[in-house]
Amino acid sequence: MSVRFASILLSIIILSFPAKAEKLVLACNEWKPLVDATQKNQGLFVDILKTAGKRVGYDIEHQILPWNRLVTLTKIGGIDGISCSTFVAEHQSWITYTQQAFWVTEVGLFVRKDSNIKLNQLIDLKKHTFGALKGGSYTKVLQGLIDEDIKLIPYPREINGMKMLIEKRFDILFTGNVLGNYILQTENLDQADTVVYLETLFLEDIHPAISTTRIDATLITERLSKGYKLIKADGTLEALFKKHNLYPTSYNVKLTN
Repeated sequence: MSVRFASILLSIIILSFPAKAEKLVLACNEWKPLVDATQKNQGLFVDILKTAGKRVGYDIEHQILPWNRLVTLTKIGGIDGISCSTFVAEHQSWITYTQQAFWVTEVGLFVRKDSNIKLNQLIDLKKHTFGALKGGSYTKVLQGLIDEDIKLIPYPREINGMKMLIEKRFDILFTGNVLGNYILQTENLDQADTVVYLETLFLEDIHPAISTTRIDATLITERLSKGYKLIKADGTLEALFKKHNLYPTSYNVKLTN
């Protein structure tokens, strides 16, 4: 009887303590205001990621690293993956993407209010000059939407692009709506109120992606996708938007694939 009682007692004790969460190390480059080292929990996107991971048994350590470095670390298994990746078919040889997008970035046109630029047909924009972030991926998207031969004026950082637009050094800035408006609202730029967001032209899904050096990469992505859906279904995702006072640009945009 004493052995049986001890066995039952041990089972109760084991069941009383939840299994320890598995640690994952993911990284993103700084992507203000969604990934920002100066904010609590590194910003809204990281908060969403960690909360979703916790729901399905992952304790996520998040690092903010230069993009080239985090890619290299992911390829060799130095970290478990990238938190904020866009889908690139060729990259599936070294990362596995979640089916669930964790954010959708609306990318579109910022113009000066006095430019009188209207959006009728995209080809009509060819006569204007465009800012192009050095090394940025949106330039090729823009060329695909309008024309390969549009005139591009390079700039080194997003804040420089917004300054150059205000200074009339080019006519149109093609960048994320949330990022562009964040710069206008927080960087104390002279004449920031002379700029307006014209229209969204492109939606960019943002996915966590796990290094294929992990044999369980597919399982991890499936579980993370499930975690996101759970926090969306029960209102936790909405609460995180409120906590950070940052919302998707449009509630008409679905945050799922």
